[in-house]
Amino acid sequence: MKKILILAGALLISAVSFADLESTIKNHYKNTDLTIKREVEPANSYNSYANPTSNAVRDKVISFAQTKLGSPYVWGATGPNTFDCSGFVGYVFKKAANVDLPRVSSSQAAYKPRISSMNMKKGDLVFFETTGKGRISHVGIYMGNSQFIHASSGGRKVMVSSLDSSFYNKTFRWAINPFS
Repeated sequence: MKKILILAGALLISAVSFADLESTIKNHYKNTDLTIKREVEPANSYNSYANPTSNAVRDKVISFAQTKLGSPYVWGATGPNTFDCSGFVGYVFKKAANVDLPRVSSSQAAYKPRISSMNMKKGDLVFFETTGKGRISHVGIYMGNSQFIHASSGGRKVMVSSLDSSFYNKTFRWAINPFS
């Protein structure tokens, strides 16, 4: 068995094709019953070693969210034309990525493990404590470059804001990867 492994490794390293490897093993060990099953993944298939959430899905979430820019903020609204912050995030993720999120921002904040702001990627959810009552009260979708899109009660619409602004910098608490 050890000889087979050494032979197979040497043949693979020297860039011998798969058919040559099978033939060599059969001929060297006189095993004509040897069957080697080779499964080939289609080029567009999911690679289990890759990030389970492709940038394409994250881009789709951001692009879809941007189509709602300017939509009116209405407390308790979940779309398709008016939103509150968590209703907006839930609507976007359901339509763009088929991800069902909890309804309110405090529940969305506990939906997945927290990630630091240094590890945020576009499409992650960002959470804020805006009421001063010690609980999560606002959510948005991170777009990269310190920008996030959200349904703002203060702005009365879906808009893009900066995490670097004094208000959001002060009230930001954490982020989650909703795809993890």
